[in-house]
Amino acid sequence: MDRTKCIERIRKEVEYFKQNYRNDNSAFLIWFLKNIFCLSEQDSVDAVCDGQRDKGIDAIYYDENDENIIVFQSEFSPDDDKNSGDSKIREFAGVMNWFKDSDSVRSLESALINEELKNKLTSLSIADKIEQECKVSFVYVTNKVFDRNATEFLLTTKIEAYDNNKILQQYIYIAEEEIKKSPITLSIQNETFINYENKSIVLSIPAIELIKLEGIQDQTLFSRNVRLWQGNSRVNKDLVKTIKNQKEHDNFFLYHNGISIICTNYTFKDKSLTLENYQVINGCQSLKSLYQNRDILDNKIQILTKVIKIQEVDNNLANKITKNANNQNAIALKDLRSNDRIQIGLKKSFEEFYSDKVCYLIKRGETAERHQDSIPIDYAAQLITAFYLEESYKTHLKTNFFSNDYEKIFTRDMNCHKIYLAHIVFSSITNLIEKVENEKVRAYGLARFSILTIIKKILENDELGNNILKSPRDYLRNDIIEYLKESINKLFNLVVLDYNDFINEYSINQKFFDYKNLFKNKDFCEKLTNSVYTAHRKSIVRHPEDSFEHIYREYQN
Repeated sequence: MDRTKCIERIRKEVEYFKQNYRNDNSAFLIWFLKNIFCLSEQDSVDAVCDGQRDKGIDAIYYDENDENIIVFQSEFSPDDDKNSGDSKIREFAGVMNWFKDSDSVRSLESALINEELKNKLTSLSIADKIEQECKVSFVYVTNKVFDRNATEFLLTTKIEAYDNNKILQQYIYIAEEEIKKSPITLSIQNETFINYENKSIVLSIPAIELIKLEGIQDQTLFSRNVRLWQGNSRVNKDLVKTIKNQKEHDNFFLYHNGISIICTNYTFKDKSLTLENYQVINGCQSLKSLYQNRDILDNKIQILTKVIKIQEVDNNLANKITKNANNQNAIALKDLRSNDRIQIGLKKSFEEFYSDKVCYLIKRGETAERHQDSIPIDYAAQLITAFYLEESYKTHLKTNFFSNDYEKIFTRDMNCHKIYLAHIVFSSITNLIEKVENEKVRAYGLARFSILTIIKKILENDELGNNILKSPRDYLRNDIIEYLKESINKLFNLVVLDYNDFINEYSINQKFFDYKNLFKNKDFCEKLTNSVYTAHRKSIVRHPEDSFEHIYREYQN
C-alpha cells in the first residue's frame, strides 16, 4: 500500500476513535496505542488522560511484564507530513522532571492537575513503583515529520519518538481479503543447504530477501499462524535491539531460531530459491520486526529458513506442521485454545446453523468473508462473562478468559445458539448506545457490557425471557428472529432511562466520576444492576405492558 493510501486508511481509523471516544488528539493517541504500540483497545482508552491541566501528560501505561511506566504525549495535525520542529519535544522533555523520583510524582499529584491524571497516578501507584525502581520511559507521537532541529534534539534525549515516517513504516493492518501470492524468487548467498527428499529444504536466506515476501504489511502472509503480530513484546524488543546493532549482524544467524514456510512448490537452482503459493507458519514476529526496520538491514543478517512443500489440498499435514513449528514468542493461551475441541466444535456449529449470518473467528487474522457479521473468540468470552455469568466488570481481563476462567466460561452447556443470542442483545445495545446520556460512559466498552448484564437479569426473571435463555435456538430462526431483535430494542429503550438516572445521580455525588475504574469494580456493577433491575420491576407493576413477554407477544401478533 502506498503512502497516500496508508495515510487515508489511518485517518479513517482515527475518525472511528474520535466518534467513539474523544477529540482529534486523544483519538490519534488511542489509535497509536492500539495499532503501533499494540495495546488492546480497552487498555488504549484507559491509558489516555489528556485534557486541561494535564502538565503535558497525555497518557500513562504500566507494562507489567517489563515493570515499565510509559508516559506519552501526542500532537495531531489536520495536515499529515507537515514539518515538526523541536519546541513541542523540548516541552515534553520537561515532563521527565515529574518522574525523576517518587517525591516528584507526589508533588505532581498535589499540583493543579485534572482529576483523570491524578487518578491515573494514584490508581497505578506510580510514586510507589518509582520508589521500587521501576523504569520510566517517555514516548512522543505526531503525524507530522520531524525536521532537522527535532531530529538533532532527539539525539540528546531518551525520548522514544514517532513521526509520520516511523508510524507508516511500522503500520501493520489486516487485509479484508486474502491476496493470492504470485511466485517469488529470492537470492541466496550461502551455498550450504539440506534437501530432504525434495519435500523440504533448509538453508540460510538474507533478511533483505525475506522481507520481499508478499503479504507482510497486511498480514496475509501469516494466515496459518496461530497468532499474528504481537507488537512490543519482550522478545520483539530484544530482536529489534539486535537488528539495530550492526556489530551483531554477523551473529544474527546464531541467535535466531529461524522461520518456517510452507508452499505448494519450490525450486532451488544457481543460488536462487523460487516459491509458489507460500505461507509463513512460524516467524511472523521476526519478519514483522525486520520489515519495520528494513532501512537498516544488510546482507549480513541471515535467517535459518525451513521450506516445506505440501499439496494444496493436504490441510491435515499443513495443520500438523503449523502446530509443531517452534515459536520464539510464547504462544498466548488464547491462540492455543483456538485449536482445542471446544472451539473447533463451536466454529462447526456456527457454520451449520448460522453460516448465512455470522462467522465464529477462533484464530487471529481470520476474516468473515461471505458473512454478514463475525464473533471473534475473545468477544465471545466477553459476551458469556457479561451475559451468562453476570460479571461485566471482568470483561477487560481477556487473559483470564483462556486460562483460569476458561472452563467456567466455555462449559459443556455453552453452544453457538447461546453465544449468538448474547451477540444479538449486545448488538442492540451498541446500535442504540446514543441513548446513554453520559458521553464518557456511552463510549466506554465496559459500560456496554454492564447493560448486557442488566438485560440478562431482566430476561431471566421473565417467563418468556427465561425460556429464550434456556432454548435460544427456537427463537433465532430466520422467520422469527426479527421479533426478538425488535423486542430487545424496545426493552433497551425502557431500561436505559433507569440506567441514565443511576449514572447521573451517582456522578453528581462524586467529586470525580472515575468511570473507567468503576466499571471494573464488582460492588459498583452489582449495585448498578440491582438498582436498574429493581426500577424496571416496579415499572412493570404499574405498566404490565413493559414486561418483556408482553413486548414480544405484541411484535409476534
